[in-house]
Amino acid sequence: MSVQENIATAGKDSRASLEDYAIQPVPQAHRKSLLNVAFTSCGWIISLSTIFVGGSLAAGMSFGKAIAAGLIGMLILAVYGFFQGWMGAKHGVATAVLARQAFGRVGSGLFGILLSLTMGIGWFGWQVAFFGSTIEQMFPGHWFSDPNVAIVWGGILMISTAFIGYKGITYLSFIAVPLVVLLSVWGIFVAADESGGLGNLFSMQPTGTSLSMFAGITLVVGNAALGAVVFPDVSRYGRTPLAGGLGAASGYFIGGIFSVVAGAAMTFAAQLPELGSTPNIPAVMAKLGMGFFAFLILVFAQWSNNDNNLYTGALGLRNVVKLPKFVLVLIMGALGILIALTGYQDHFVPFLNFLGVYVPPIAGVMIADHWIVRRNSYRFGEGTTYSLINLAAIVAVIAAGVIASHISWGISPINSTLLGLAIYPLLTGVLKLLRVPYEWGQSTEDSTGF
Repeated sequence: MSVQENIATAGKDSRASLEDYAIQPVPQAHRKSLLNVAFTSCGWIISLSTIFVGGSLAAGMSFGKAIAAGLIGMLILAVYGFFQGWMGAKHGVATAVLARQAFGRVGSGLFGILLSLTMGIGWFGWQVAFFGSTIEQMFPGHWFSDPNVAIVWGGILMISTAFIGYKGITYLSFIAVPLVVLLSVWGIFVAADESGGLGNLFSMQPTGTSLSMFAGITLVVGNAALGAVVFPDVSRYGRTPLAGGLGAASGYFIGGIFSVVAGAAMTFAAQLPELGSTPNIPAVMAKLGMGFFAFLILVFAQWSNNDNNLYTGALGLRNVVKLPKFVLVLIMGALGILIALTGYQDHFVPFLNFLGVYVPPIAGVMIADHWIVRRNSYRFGEGTTYSLINLAAIVAVIAAGVIASHISWGISPINSTLLGLAIYPLLTGVLKLLRVPYEWGQSTEDSTGF
């Protein structure tokens, strides 16, 4: 290779590294260990909303049943997320880029736009508004706890690590994960001490409306189903497919369990007569005298979760537009903060909940396409040819979402994922037998990843 070619290659790698390999495979030299991926994935699930789920479980279930619901729910997410994570690490590409094979370039572009609207703007705006209101509730009367002020400084923190990319998110996880683990252990000890022992804690009954085990599992899965769909955004940095798949799945599982247990334990502690009774986690933290430690946990828990929403949204949109990932992070982050400041974030919730049934089957279709329909024939990078659109994949997602939304039993995100997994290979098999084309057009990837 000539000096000029070496310089050109180095420049190309530098540009790709700067924007975190948003639409190109992560080079093997930049891949990380299973533990690194697990810590990063753990930070994705750790959030105030997941801790709130634990509090909600404890309000309607015994402590033992709340832990069981958390274990089963997170295990379900870890199992189907493992396959997504495996694919991301095997090919080294983000979720929206991985979808090019199953959905075609136009289809994956639609998916990327969907991710930018749901996670990058919608959920980011909702979470940063939630952050502002919670800071106000925990620390009333301070300038930094004014909800609008907290929305701005909290949003800037979340934008900063998403701007840096995988490294920034990982370093933050190294801080946030131990904090929530400590919170979980602390909550159990306080609750056990106040109830007269660990045995009494497990025998305590909730004071709220009774919640069935099935309803509890549904609550856990519904809170975090979308995160498992986009595991490739993290697992693509895995050194091997196993490091990516198992790392992402185990980190998500462990982080979710600790968050649920922390919320449940503190809620039971606050239900004791001398402490009052409320499943409101910020109020519980204040009741238990956590003070500044509660402030740190709240900030880092929300920060480590919501920067991921923005990060995934930017990676999705980068698959569509020719703007650097870090520029998209700034634009979408500013939009999310503006939405939170104007109070419009709640208008997104019905739309986001609606998409909660239609986004998970995308994972089902991707898994079926990779292991059943194309049987590991995926490749990415310069010169790769994709179809423009795979109509069978899109029809399978829509059909799975429609059917799942009309089923009264089961867990909707899981139902729609399994339906997508079943409908897509069946549909493509029938169309092949009938010799009906379902992939249209052709697109070839260039040296920039487009």
